[in-house]
Amino acid sequence: MSKSAEVKRQIISKCLEVFRKDGYYNTGIKKLAEACEIKQSLFYYYFESKEHLLEEILKAVHGYFARRVFNLAYQEEKSVHQRLEEMVEITREVFMRAEGGCIMANTVLEMVQEQPQFIPVIRGFFDDWIAANAHLLKERYVEKVAIEKAEQAVQDVEGGIMLMRLYNDPKYFFKALERGRRLLD
Repeated sequence: MSKSAEVKRQIISKCLEVFRKDGYYNTGIKKLAEACEIKQSLFYYYFESKEHLLEEILKAVHGYFARRVFNLAYQEEKSVHQRLEEMVEITREVFMRAEGGCIMANTVLEMVQEQPQFIPVIRGFFDDWIAANAHLLKERYVEKVAIEKAEQAVQDVEGGIMLMRLYNDPKYFFKALERGRRLLD
């Protein structure tokens, strides 16, 4: 990876945390530059706008989940239970580490009406998550039911994350993950 690509990756990583915690509208370039310990002008070398930066962040998060979580569903050499367990465990680790919850859900709630350009990236993330879950659930259910249960599982996890933040209590998130684990029982 080139030095320029590495700097861009670090900016995306640090800014993800700021956007996830403070939201899009409460975050300015100055705050982002301070979090990255760089000058504001360097942002515009890598990103043409705050919107472009957020879009790159959303794409990076989607890519991370595609590689680390969703991809597990298709590793047919493992049992379906093992694949589901690994997906649940990595999801738990990510969201317990992530102050501020899910950047995808946060972005939808905060700005999808005013900034519809983010819809395709966010839909892609959730479509892939649902598809990965449905792929596992097809081992037990017909396709239509597997898709419905996969959608329900993603909704449950996102709701659990929201309630975890609201009540500052991870039990809501943990219960959602546990319900997801039981879908193959």
